[in-house]
Amino acid sequence: MKILNQAVGMNTKPLTILLFAILLINACSKDGCPGSNPTESGVNKSYLPYIIPYSDTSTRLFLKNGTDTLVFRSQGLEERKINETFGENCDSYNLQQYSLKMAASDTDYFRINYYAEKFGTLKNDYFIISGNYQSKSEYYYSDVFIEYFPTVKTTVILNNNYDSIRFLTNFFGDTFIIRPKTGILKIQTKNVLYELIK
Repeated sequence: MKILNQAVGMNTKPLTILLFAILLINACSKDGCPGSNPTESGVNKSYLPYIIPYSDTSTRLFLKNGTDTLVFRSQGLEERKINETFGENCDSYNLQQYSLKMAASDTDYFRINYYAEKFGTLKNDYFIISGNYQSKSEYYYSDVFIEYFPTVKTTVILNNNYDSIRFLTNFFGDTFIIRPKTGILKIQTKNVLYELIK
């Protein structure tokens, strides 16, 4: 019996140390990897006028569903850093983001985000709210941003001709028509149609 107690006593010390180490590792990971230096990942600001061509005082007039005229007003350009941590090594990144919301009301607005991902990929998305319906469409852009707007692509919206446009369609079938330095020309979802008047 004495030999058995000594054997059990010998096995509990390594087990106790192992349990303590596991608890310590879990506690550290819950603290968000303290002591890690985040890597900065920023956007190319020269593309900003192409992606978010609205100032803090911009207004745009849109026709909603062919009947209502809405005035969308800029809520101001916002810049922020989003801190994200990835993987077992607790790699930390400060991701730069620019965002601007154009609102006609609390239930009619759109937002454009332009941001960098952890490996430097530049990304922007268009987010539209009309009533309770939400539609989000995300797209990646390379360093040659202007090539995504070939002059050959044209459209007519409310008797206005536009060239150098891009049609963006998400997996819901919603369509965004955009133009660099002009912004959103048209948004069509299953519930709403916004067309730029001026």
